[in-house]
Amino acid sequence: MTHNRKGLALLFAANIFLSTIFYATYVFIPLFIRNLNASVFEVGIVLFISNASATFTMILSGYLSDKYGRRKIIVLSGIIQFITPLLFMSAEKWVETIIYASLNIISVSLFVSSRAAMIIDLSKRESAGEVFGLMNTAWPIGGLIGPFVGGLVVDKYGWNFFFYFICALATPYLLISLFLPESAKRLYKAETGKAQFSIRQIASTLAFFIILHVIANMSVGALSTIFPFYLTEQFGKTKTEVGIFFSVGTGLAALISQPSSGFLSDRIGRKKIIAFSTLPIPILSILFTATNDYLLSLLVYMGIYGLWSATWPASNMYIAEIFPHEKRGLAVGIRLTSVRLGTTIGPLMGGFLWDNFDVHTVFHFLATFMTIALLMALMLKDESKFVNSRLSPKLRKTD
Repeated sequence: MTHNRKGLALLFAANIFLSTIFYATYVFIPLFIRNLNASVFEVGIVLFISNASATFTMILSGYLSDKYGRRKIIVLSGIIQFITPLLFMSAEKWVETIIYASLNIISVSLFVSSRAAMIIDLSKRESAGEVFGLMNTAWPIGGLIGPFVGGLVVDKYGWNFFFYFICALATPYLLISLFLPESAKRLYKAETGKAQFSIRQIASTLAFFIILHVIANMSVGALSTIFPFYLTEQFGKTKTEVGIFFSVGTGLAALISQPSSGFLSDRIGRKKIIAFSTLPIPILSILFTATNDYLLSLLVYMGIYGLWSATWPASNMYIAEIFPHEKRGLAVGIRLTSVRLGTTIGPLMGGFLWDNFDVHTVFHFLATFMTIALLMALMLKDESKFVNSRLSPKLRKTD
């Protein structure tokens, strides 16, 4: 099987536009809601409900992409993404933003599950991790552009122009999605004559995998929710400066980590990359409590986000490989549902801890739960056991 380069290139371009939208709204929607006289906890409630909506969408979209095709689901995502910024402009009370924030994140959820399955469809297995790593650089490119430009727009022109900016980005995203290929069936084959797949065959590993992603993303979600407020209220930073912080802390960090982590996951294994990348995060989390320095906080944030994003190519391929190939959309949906469940709980926890405790409590929370996530990563079985059990002797050598 050869890579479908044109299809991957179109998907990469669409991904850049959506990731720019995602990171701009990820940073500034909480501040917009706060601007509508919401407390930090009330902001957390909005994010909790919107992420909960996306959690239910995530696994469903994986199933629907298996049934109806990846492109159709991505086009639906583009339509929703085009409409949502216009709705935000009409909001006068923070409660109104619950529906709009839910639509915004549902659009992203529809895309990411179909996108991940499409990458697997269009890639060779032996280099799929590397392809994932390269394709995932679209996220940090958007992470570099979105917060920085979004912050400039808000500071200079106000919130309405910010949402016009988001709508302008949604237009090419929707247009490109119309030209995406309907990704073909994976061309490396499972061995015939094997016993039918049962979820019980992977139950314990799947449980550890789900717990790992729920806990880790809950922790990172709590941190990322409070950090815009931490920067504006503790350090007195402007919206532009907040945007620069997140452009570097998320965009640049992921851009550095993604390609190499995908390449290494092909060479040394998916599980090892997940475990090794998670290992330093609890230690880095504690460093936040030891400094009030803005630059050091940026470097620590970069380290945490870069290391966690380094697990993404490996974890996508890991769950795709423990499931049979015809269920890869469902497999990716399960992973993303776990991620979304964590990011649903995280903002609520972050807002609650911010309003009721010292900010250092959030950092201790992050360190404790990332330690638990590390233990879950260590308990995963090596993916090669599942791959080798389904491939024929010939395919095990040549794929």
